[in-house]
Amino acid sequence: MTCTHVACPDDPRHIQSDLMCLYAVSKDLEGKLALEEREIEDCERRSCRTLKTRHVLELAVRPSAGDCDSGEAKILDGHLKSLDLASAFIDGSGDNRGFHGATFQWKESGGRMVATGTLSGVTNAGVHREPAGRDCQRCNERGVMEGRLCAQIRRGPDGFGCCNVIGVYLLRFDAGEGGGEGGVQGTFEGVIVCPCG
Repeated sequence: MTCTHVACPDDPRHIQSDLMCLYAVSKDLEGKLALEEREIEDCERRSCRTLKTRHVLELAVRPSAGDCDSGEAKILDGHLKSLDLASAFIDGSGDNRGFHGATFQWKESGGRMVATGTLSGVTNAGVHREPAGRDCQRCNERGVMEGRLCAQIRRGPDGFGCCNVIGVYLLRFDAGEGGGEGGVQGTFEGVIVCPCG
């Protein structure tokens, strides 16, 4: 099957003009983060030092305990894996704020669904603080990655091939000078977006 629509239909023109159906997604995530590469870069011109890392990220994807996960979202229960999670951190330390990006493959446990996509966001920062949210994080929250995930279902059960998955994730991990390693726990909240045709 060839998908003819855009990979992430979040352009306002697509949202307003395309006929679509949406289904809620609410998942719990658990897995591991493995450090593959670590490099310090010095920029004399700006007198700065940056740590760059590459990790392998593997996550089991399960429905959340709440009532936000739709029946249609069951096709997403399975496993998400990225081999190229790249990060950069301030002042050469993985304990400091940074940003990250990755590509991934997402497979359903039964093998009927395969999706590919990207995730990107900020590391070691807390946005769940006042005034916008409850005061449950600090602005320099260590050991968190938060951002946006966008994927396209490349193979799926009838009616779900070429649908998209768009949402936000929060991953908690063991931070450290090298950029973090070990166990990961997280949440994903989003939508499956399917063309009406």
